[in-house]
Amino acid sequence: MTEATRMFLEFGYEATSMDAVATKLGIPRTTLYKRFSDKSDLLQSVIDAKISSWSELNTKRDPALSHDLVEQLVSYIAAMLLWGTNPEVRAITKLAGNLTGTAGSGFIGHNQEGYRKLHALIAASIREYGPVRGFEMRDPDGAADLVMAVTGGTISMRPEAEPFEEDEAKAVAASLVDRIVRGAESW
Repeated sequence: MTEATRMFLEFGYEATSMDAVATKLGIPRTTLYKRFSDKSDLLQSVIDAKISSWSELNTKRDPALSHDLVEQLVSYIAAMLLWGTNPEVRAITKLAGNLTGTAGSGFIGHNQEGYRKLHALIAASIREYGPVRGFEMRDPDGAADLVMAVTGGTISMRPEAEPFEEDEAKAVAASLVDRIVRGAESW
């Protein structure tokens, strides 16, 4: 998987063949085909492995976070900005565009699962710590939708060649949270 990942990222989907992967690994092509039915199956496995490892890292509540809602939101958004503009994450996302139909459903499913986990984590923080900040909690899930949408939009607007650095991600996250929390008055 490591070598296939490297080859897909370095050469792209079209230029990476099952023969080339087998040759690089020093195994017969038939051995590779026993495990993967075709190149798209191999790519799907590469993407599944990457997304699973990323999801484990990014959808857990940090026990060191304070109990302040704003600080938690800034932390979550900064992590999403760093992750979403990471060159490897963007490259894997592009590779997934080569998967169509049911072969690509794993990528979509993983993305939706990761999105749901992160959304649930943010909504739980809003439910738990919002009232402490004096926020009336009428729709924590809707507020989490807003946080996710604003963050996703910020990531998509970021030039591909300019991933966020940690300090910048924290500053942008703090600004976004300020605008979300204070609403129109902060505009």
